[in-house]
Amino acid sequence: MKLFMSSVYQILRALLQLLLLLLLLQLLLLNAKASAAPTNTTCKHTTDIWGDPNPNIYYVCSVADQIPLQLHCPQGRGFFNGLGYLGCVPYEHWPACQPAYRNAQQEQHQQQQQQSCKRNSSSLAAHTKDQPWATLNPNQFYICANADATPMLLSCASGKGFVQTPQTVGCADWMQWRRQMGCEAYF
Repeated sequence: MKLFMSSVYQILRALLQLLLLLLLLQLLLLNAKASAAPTNTTCKHTTDIWGDPNPNIYYVCSVADQIPLQLHCPQGRGFFNGLGYLGCVPYEHWPACQPAYRNAQQEQHQQQQQQSCKRNSSSLAAHTKDQPWATLNPNQFYICANADATPMLLSCASGKGFVQTPQTVGCADWMQWRRQMGCEAYF
């Protein structure tokens, strides 16, 4: 009888451990679903993919339960939808939504990081103290601490992108960034 009770106890213990494991998995799954994507958009079909005003974020539909899942593009890329592109595209290859000054010679200066802070420089990339300017990555911008300094690369706060237009210079929320950059149609 003692042997029988010992076996029953071991079986009950194993069942209890299994039950606790299942409860833990259930809690983890509920947590994962809660952090998936608090959006007000719904999936149209399982192959949906769409962007967010923040170009660092995009959404896909979960095949299992048709819930939009929020994903992030790798650093240096942004979600672009339009003009033959769909997905996380390197910012330097975006066919639109770029700073107005963009041209090949200035891109080359920027890639080589040869911008100058000197006020009297004849360089195309010369900039004045305390006057920020755009990079190809809308999350970042350059600024000079003083006239003879090397430009500092800074980032906008989370949820903001750098705008440099005749109307606005600085970090703005992503919807404002899209409006100012003429980029509302590409996400």
